[in-house]
Amino acid sequence: MSKLKLHAVSRADFIAKNYADFQTLLDNRVNPDSIPERFYCGGRGGWTFQTTLALKHYYGDEIECSFGSECRPDAINLMHNDDFGSRVKPWQGVTVVARADRPPVIGADVVVDQNPEVDVHSNRIFVPYWPQPGVKPRQRTDESIETVAFFGRVDSFPETYREGTFKQRLAEQGIKLRISFDNWTDYQDVDVCISFRKSHDHKLARKPASKLINNWLGKTVMVCDDEPSYRAIRESELDYLIAKTPDEAFDAIMKLKNTPELYRQMREQGEKRLQVYSREAVAARWFSLFEDIWRKGLHNRPTFVRAVRFGFGKAIRPLTKKF
Repeated sequence: MSKLKLHAVSRADFIAKNYADFQTLLDNRVNPDSIPERFYCGGRGGWTFQTTLALKHYYGDEIECSFGSECRPDAINLMHNDDFGSRVKPWQGVTVVARADRPPVIGADVVVDQNPEVDVHSNRIFVPYWPQPGVKPRQRTDESIETVAFFGRVDSFPETYREGTFKQRLAEQGIKLRISFDNWTDYQDVDVCISFRKSHDHKLARKPASKLINNWLGKTVMVCDDEPSYRAIRESELDYLIAKTPDEAFDAIMKLKNTPELYRQMREQGEKRLQVYSREAVAARWFSLFEDIWRKGLHNRPTFVRAVRFGFGKAIRPLTKKF
């Protein structure tokens, strides 16, 4: 089999603004755990350019990577949902489109989804989103609970956990609440992570399980709402403790504090789950997908058929926004 060719596709102005040094990073096979923030803060950077860098790092001898603003007929063309438009001429070659947290993609050869429930669809496949680069894991190895932390965006964290009695009740138990809106990598003094959202609309089902996976990477334990993406990858009760209110979250944290054996078991479960969700494991999933596409061949579908499918998908896209 000839060397696999992967072509990252995005708008020319987006590439010029954010990835002028991308070829140099590819040539150097840069470690994807130490990439700049622009590669993971934002869907197009994460799904398209971080994926390409990671594949080059781990499989550089078996894959040829390029990038540009139009699809190539001789390569597998990887792009974010936002870039799947006529500007990139997707009918020119095989397209792999990352749906991210957008409405369904119609007209692509393969759609990559971040929720495993989609695997029943013929051209849709589950690949987890990349874990947070540069995570500094918990340093202590004991089962004591001293710090509870939230990692995420300021506009998603409910005020009842910030301004209510939740923080005070933790403090009375000798537990500090750390709210980290800007630094998503430092888990060194964290024992328990919490994850809750203000909004619970239909779009929540599109979100990835990133906070849960990053929690495992940080060697901590999670207390969270039972979000669709978390529930979809849950193997047992040891993956996370469910709470839907500040009172329930407090009770779950106290359960961990008063049951060191449970805390130890949950940390061990997190280590086990990283066998599937670590950066290396996610890279292996991507490479397996691309290998399969490459093996089947790039010309199984005529250009005219691709163009018709793309046009149909764009025509009905406004009807899919609620899904």
